[in-house]
Amino acid sequence: MTVRVAAATWVLSGPDAPPVRDGAVALDGDVVVEVGPRAEVEARHGPAGVRQAVILPALVNAHLHLELSHLAGEVPGGRGLVPWIETLVARRALGGSVEEGMARGAAALREAGVAAVGEVTNGLGSAPHLAREGIAGTLFHEIYGFTERRAAEAMRAAAGVRDRAGDSGPGLRVAPCPHAVYSTFLGAAAELLGAGPSSIHLAEVPEERSFVAGATGPFADLVLRLGLEPGALRPFARSAVDAVAPWLGPETLVIHAVDLDALDVAALRRSGATVVLCPRSNRHVSGLLPDLPRLLEAGIPLAVGTDSLASSPSLSPLEELAVLRRAFPAVAPSRLLALAWNGAAVGAPSVGRLAPGSAPGVLSCPLGSVIPEDPFAWLLEEGLARPLEWLARHRPEVGA
Repeated sequence: MTVRVAAATWVLSGPDAPPVRDGAVALDGDVVVEVGPRAEVEARHGPAGVRQAVILPALVNAHLHLELSHLAGEVPGGRGLVPWIETLVARRALGGSVEEGMARGAAALREAGVAAVGEVTNGLGSAPHLAREGIAGTLFHEIYGFTERRAAEAMRAAAGVRDRAGDSGPGLRVAPCPHAVYSTFLGAAAELLGAGPSSIHLAEVPEERSFVAGATGPFADLVLRLGLEPGALRPFARSAVDAVAPWLGPETLVIHAVDLDALDVAALRRSGATVVLCPRSNRHVSGLLPDLPRLLEAGIPLAVGTDSLASSPSLSPLEELAVLRRAFPAVAPSRLLALAWNGAAVGAPSVGRLAPGSAPGVLSCPLGSVIPEDPFAWLLEEGLARPLEWLARHRPEVGA
């Protein structure tokens, strides 16, 4: 075993450990051997290469749509979710450099320090781009169709796509999922959510509540324009969360969760589902933000995602957390960073923790001449302008 030691001003081991001042990481290739105070690590593994930097685990982007990367900056927001969706669909129908966009997006993920993703895909075309950049996680294969017939047809077609696609790449699994309560037939959504790892866009805007509880509002108009018979449109739940609550579980990612009441929060807590926050996308589309303190107080598992470049300016999880930092300054920065280290949520359980025996991916962020008192706060306030360096890459666990 040939071990190299990297030492830094601060070493962050992950969400459950305090930061280590003058710390070090011993690495055998990409595998973490030991993490701790520099003097102790050097005593066992030899002298370190010392850097004025923060060493930290690689990051997780738990929700994105890499297939929309070619639409960066081309889908204006601010008029609500339904107008944004309609503009997106119209713009996407025009085509464009989809493969080039995905390639650039996957490279941007690597540059942003991302080792694992929750990628939402319509055709599994993003898999080779993620694999090429060494990014693991889950490809959530999305099913649309608001009527029973359309959803059944979409599920059969999607199964064919998965059969033809073959292996996705090291550390990448595929999981079919519904899109949302306004776009996927409830019976199909229940089947997909109950079948294993899954994801669903949920409670992104108040208009979803109007749709499921009153069969009114812009989503009702949308499904009628898409061909639903007016007599088939009727209320079916108290809220978007209530509509699918019985089928949410610890393997479910609930995306956005902006419009929640007390009963919704309680249902999410009972389910064990992970809520993935995408604040820059929410702000772009509707001007709203999730109630982070309320979710933290409820003890709901959390992660962070960027959504697509069609609604967010970058694919950087740290830049998402910086928005939450400014919006909720009372939340400790260490609690915010934990959202970007939830590898288990996307099927990459070692990502986000510098645990001996694993290869989670290790990053270094240069400090320059500054020695911050709180490295978590510094990363979200000053570190965003500094380039991240990979000290070791993630290697998926066998059988994960």
